[in-house]
Order: sequence, then C-alpha cells, then structure tokens
Amino acid sequence: MSSPSLWHPGRAVRRGAAAGLLLHTAAVAYVWNTWELGQRGLVLAWMDFPLSLLYADLGGRALLATVLVAGGLWWALLAALLSYGIGRLTAGRRAGRG
Repeated sequence: MSSPSLWHPGRAVRRGAAAGLLLHTAAVAYVWNTWELGQRGLVLAWMDFPLSLLYADLGGRALLATVLVAGGLWWALLAALLSYGIGRLTAGRRAGRG
C-alpha cells in the first residue's frame, strides 16, 4: 500500500503565486513611498525588467497602477512556476524515488 502524496501541486502553485504577488506589492509600495522620482522609475523598471519595456513611457499614477498590475502578475507567474518546479523536483525524493 503506497502512502498518499504530501505534495499538492495546485496548493503549491497558488501559494507561490500569492507570495510573489504580495512580495511585489510590498516592494513597489516601499520604493514608491521612499525613493525620489527619478530613482523610483529606474528601480521599478529593473524590478519588472523584460515586462517594463512595454510601459517605459508612463509616469505618475499610471506607472504605479501598471507596475502593480502587470508586474504583480509577472512576479506571481514566476513564483508559481518556481514553486511548481521545486515541488516536482522534491516530490520524487519524498516518495523514495530520488
């Protein structure tokens, strides 16, 4: 009789995505409230680098809204993929196949 799998891919992906979104939102809030105008845009552009090329010409609140939505979804996707990949790598080891 085999033991039930302790790894739930859907749960891991959802938690990873939520963590990525929350980390991105906290980082954007910190940068937006503490950095000066010129530095703020540069840091936000590097945080979401390949995606930020699409909205590089925005400024002010439009930049903030776009960074929060587009960048947050980007970070959520990356974190979900990372948690899924790590879960797949370690699932075999926990089941005794690694």
